[in-house]
Amino acid sequence: MNHLESFNRIKDRLTLTEDNRLMLSEVPMILTPRWFFVGIMKRVAEKAGSDIASEIYYEAAFDGAYKWAKVQMESGLKGRAVVEQYLGSMTHRGWGRFEINRFDEENGTGRFRYFHSAVALEYGNTGNAVCLWVPGALAGGFQAVLDQSDRDVMVKGREDSCLSQGLPYCEFAVDPIVTIS
Repeated sequence: MNHLESFNRIKDRLTLTEDNRLMLSEVPMILTPRWFFVGIMKRVAEKAGSDIASEIYYEAAFDGAYKWAKVQMESGLKGRAVVEQYLGSMTHRGWGRFEINRFDEENGTGRFRYFHSAVALEYGNTGNAVCLWVPGALAGGFQAVLDQSDRDVMVKGREDSCLSQGLPYCEFAVDPIVTIS
């Protein structure tokens, strides 16, 4: 399926309820310009500091991706297909194009590339990694897959490089942090 067909599938699943809620199938959504989202990110960093802002966005994205993954699992997806669906949906909702370079469910490791990051494009070339929410989103989706398969691994995501640093794309890793015994 090409990108336009995938986008049209998502578009066909969008509905507006009588009480003006935008729904993507059963998931409530909002439609907002990227400058609005990035403006919020910048203000949180200005007011709370970059470390706290990074923590806030990481945790919120982790929780959101975990919930999204659970919805996909309820519809029958498993393993890598859950993360592929999540990243494909993000791609077709305008966040940029995600690519899975490695997905090792057995060891709880993954490597991802992110092309045309909406956040990095809005920030411009800052010399810094700015996709603060993505490491948490990748880890949250991956963690849901690991939990579904009863793996005793907890993972953490990190941004290794960013388009906003003048690079051609962003790179992320997900790795185990704790083995639960």
